[in-house]
Amino acid sequence: MFLDDASVHIQGDAPAESPTPARCGAPEGGGEAQTAAALAVRAAAIGPGASRADAVRRLDADPGLPALAVVAADGRVLGLVERDALARLPADSKVRDVLTAPCPTVEAALPLAEAARRLARAGAGSGFVVVEDGRYLGVGSAAALAGALADLADRRERQLEEARRAKTVFFACMSHEIRTPLNAMMGFAELLEQEVLGPHATPLYRDYARDIGESGRHLLDLINDLLDLAKADADKLDLIEETVEVPGVALGSARLLSVRAGRAGVRIETVLPAGLPTLRVDERKLRQMLLNLLWNAVKFTPNGGPGGGLVTLGGGVAGDGTLRLWVRDSGIGMTAAELARALEPWGQIDSALGRQHVGSGLGLPLTKRLVELHGGRLDIETAPGRGTTMTLVFPAERVGR
Repeated sequence: MFLDDASVHIQGDAPAESPTPARCGAPEGGGEAQTAAALAVRAAAIGPGASRADAVRRLDADPGLPALAVVAADGRVLGLVERDALARLPADSKVRDVLTAPCPTVEAALPLAEAARRLARAGAGSGFVVVEDGRYLGVGSAAALAGALADLADRRERQLEEARRAKTVFFACMSHEIRTPLNAMMGFAELLEQEVLGPHATPLYRDYARDIGESGRHLLDLINDLLDLAKADADKLDLIEETVEVPGVALGSARLLSVRAGRAGVRIETVLPAGLPTLRVDERKLRQMLLNLLWNAVKFTPNGGPGGGLVTLGGGVAGDGTLRLWVRDSGIGMTAAELARALEPWGQIDSALGRQHVGSGLGLPLTKRLVELHGGRLDIETAPGRGTTMTLVFPAERVGR
């Protein structure tokens, strides 16, 4: 590198009288394209003793250059000279008379987002200097930084979309491959449990067959939840909407779980007002949401605990016209941290009650996504030792009159 008091040149660059700044470029997704190095306009720096005329000539040769870097003979970056400041200088002035120092500086290896944060804290204006190992590399601009951040965000969004699509395709293919042998296993287990071909010599085999069938059904439910969650995350889950009588779906869901709840020592009660209007929803998805909430409530309600081991399913139309279906339990409740974990896929509350029941941690996040796909929301009220109330809120435009 050749240095003097008036200018600084990188060997191989064009001379000062006719600079040809090189702008850094990298293939999309390359490492340099995601760091501050991508912002560096590799223009020759200028020395502090350079004249105003020389600086103006260099800036006029490249209208896109926001400023000139001023570098000392020993390679230290002294500051920046911006266009507006030069315009206010007398003709016989030197660059040192309008030097912006200290100037905002970022290392070339910094990720773009971190570079943006540091420049914002430093109060950077229209220009800044990019250095590599403390040595001048080039000049960057706020406009280039904003454009690079926007491009990076778009690229990451495309990558996320591709990942979501790949995940959905993977789950769809795997669920098909797993369902076929699983259905056969469940079918044979049912034949053995019912002793279709004759009684078992050992009655315990019937119980084993029942366990095989229940395990198969649990695995099938898990596969279905995984596929639905993947589709919902990728906005590929289709709703088959129809006008639904809510009490029928609610009562049917409670009946489906009443036997399992009874085994756990928990009672399910249904409290629905007369004349509840119809709701335009995907009936299967509505039943799935209610079953998820009911079973979640049963799992965390102790036998004979506060409220007598009771889970209540209720609903009604609110004053704002929304239809609300709620499930209230007399269980252990959750802290704010536990609730946040429960709403994450695979998130499970670490409690003695929860470990007594098989679960994947997908039911609650899937329910939240399903009600959101209907334009609604999932409201949750909970506190440790005071139980939990989870409410499906459907928008007024889906409620019949």
